Amino acid sequence: MDRVKPKRGLLDDETLMSRRPMLFAVLFAACAARSSRIPWAGDLDAFVAAHPLAPGQNIRADEVGRTATASYHVVQVRGSETPHRHVTHDLTVFVLRGRGTLARGLEQLELAAGDAAVVPRGQPHRFANGGHGSAVALVVFVPPLDAPDSEAADLR
Repeated sequence: MDRVKPKRGLLDDETLMSRRPMLFAVLFAACAARSSRIPWAGDLDAFVAAHPLAPGQNIRADEVGRTATASYHVVQVRGSETPHRHVTHDLTVFVLRGRGTLARGLEQLELAAGDAAVVPRGQPHRFANGGHGSAVALVVFVPPLDAPDSEAADLR
C-alpha cells in the first residue's frame, strides 16, 4: 500500500515553527505605541486649560477632529445638560475624566472615566456631572456635526 503524504496546511506545526519570527514581529508591531491624530491626546490637562469653561458656563464642546463620516469633540460638563435629542446624529461618548449620570430616556447610566455609552439619534438624553470638577468626554458625532442639531426633549 502506498503511503499518502499529508498535505501541509497553513497552520501545521512545521509551518508555524518556520514562521514564528514573522508572527512575533507582526504581533509586536500591532502592540507598539501609535501616535494619535487628535491634537490633545498627549496632554488632556493642557487642552482643558487652553479651553476653559467660562464662569457660569455649564457645558463646552470643542471640535478636535473630523473625517468624512464623523466629527470628534472634547465636551466639558460642569453641572447638567438640559434634556435634548439630536435629530440626525448618533453619539458615542467616551468619558475621559470625572463621573456622572447619563439619562437616556428613563434609563440612568452611571459613567466614570474609562466608560463609554452610545446615544442613538432621536433618543432624549442628558448628562449630569457627579463630581466636584468638570467631567470631560470625547464625543463622536456620526455623521459629522455641521450645524446645531439639538432640540429640547422630555426624558419620559
